[in-house]
Amino acid sequence: MDNYNMNQSPDQFIDFDEYEKETFVAPKPLRPYVPNKNIFRIAAVVSYLIGFFYYKYVFGIAPKDSVLFRDHVGIPYFIFGILFIAGCEAFAHFTGSSYEDIRKRNGSVLEGVIFMVCVLLQSFALLLWGYRTDVFAAVFQVIMWHLTIIYYVLARCGTLTTGKSGILFPLDFLEGLVIVPFGNFALRLETLCRKGDMKDTPDETSQGKQVKITFRGILTVIFSVFVALMVCLYALSQLSAVSDTFRSLNDSVTKAIQSVVGDDIAVWIIRNMFKFLVSIPFGCFLYGLVAGSLKKKKADISEACFNHYTKGLHQLPAYSAYIIIGSICFLYTIFFGTALYDFINNQGLFASTAHEASVRAVDSFWSLIRVVLLNFAIMAGSCLFSRKALWEQKSTRVIATLLFVFALGFALLGLYNLCVVYMGEYGFTAKRVLSTWVEGNIIVWCVLMIVRLYKKIPAAQIGIILGAISFSVVMCAKF
Repeated sequence: MDNYNMNQSPDQFIDFDEYEKETFVAPKPLRPYVPNKNIFRIAAVVSYLIGFFYYKYVFGIAPKDSVLFRDHVGIPYFIFGILFIAGCEAFAHFTGSSYEDIRKRNGSVLEGVIFMVCVLLQSFALLLWGYRTDVFAAVFQVIMWHLTIIYYVLARCGTLTTGKSGILFPLDFLEGLVIVPFGNFALRLETLCRKGDMKDTPDETSQGKQVKITFRGILTVIFSVFVALMVCLYALSQLSAVSDTFRSLNDSVTKAIQSVVGDDIAVWIIRNMFKFLVSIPFGCFLYGLVAGSLKKKKADISEACFNHYTKGLHQLPAYSAYIIIGSICFLYTIFFGTALYDFINNQGLFASTAHEASVRAVDSFWSLIRVVLLNFAIMAGSCLFSRKALWEQKSTRVIATLLFVFALGFALLGLYNLCVVYMGEYGFTAKRVLSTWVEGNIIVWCVLMIVRLYKKIPAAQIGIILGAISFSVVMCAKF
């Protein structure tokens, strides 16, 4: 311990406040991470290539190039899936949208990873088996692949309506299909044309001169490449007339290129230039979806916003639910009574011919879909228009349970007709397998809803994740 002189005058005491001011410099507050504009410009340029590849090889059921992928129509889907995920992950990383950032915003990190794996699995299934033989199954497969990609982008960027999958998932699809991509449709052009960069990050000031990417610079590069190509082609034609060896080398290279593109090189360039122009809107959609989600970092229609605008709709008392749900449950009771009578007399669940079994299975399947959707619509209506949700009161909870017990019975009845009566006797097809997947998910959703009425669980989130995983796994099977 230092010696301290008690006889020292007060003027000689150290003023610690003044000493701290002179010695310590208050640190500057850290500025939030603001991505450099170059990242968005680089992604904008890359999106032209990805959009061109998507339009030429992926868009629609039939690829636009029948030479390169004539016998392997699933390869473009696999390549696009890997390129898109890699680009999205890199874009999110370099703009500071890490998984840790999503966690801090109360988003679901696990869902982004799950849907990324689902996209890869479905892309791999297309690589393995291509399109399903049934047209309906093939179209359904491609649509689900697209929807999974869109949902992955929203989950990865942390812009789901509630921060994670939930009962408002229809709003998430509205965001991903319409609001975000079309709301940012001109974002790519704006990004390339706007002068200057965004503010530098705190560490960028010490990194020296930064490379700036401008729209004028991009046009200069494109123009220079075009001129270089024309000059080289002219010189190639002239030099081929001078040397026979050089001409033979030129012919070999030309034939090799033509074997790949399947056409004359000049015709191939003109045709692809036209396809490139047509692909520009597709690239705008993809860039608007990803860049728009990364820029806003939250959903346009948040859960709080939705609750605020629907607050005035909660007007119906509990007895309204008794009347509506009680009536439909009474009708369901009569139906199951007649179904039991048909089962006892071997009339309703058995078929003597494949055509009869097919008709009954298809009819029961679509009836199941409509009835279960009706039940979920009743539940959604209660959330919107009832003063209290059905699971908040004991009496309404009981009738809601009865409603979904009936829905579960419909699902099991349809599954029995499809799997035991129809597929058990007449075999598997792609459409039948996908129909079984739909009915299995409906059963899971009904069970989750019944559990949710008595215990607070993320039923919608579990149902969506299980649906995505199960579909991806089913697609990897050969059928």
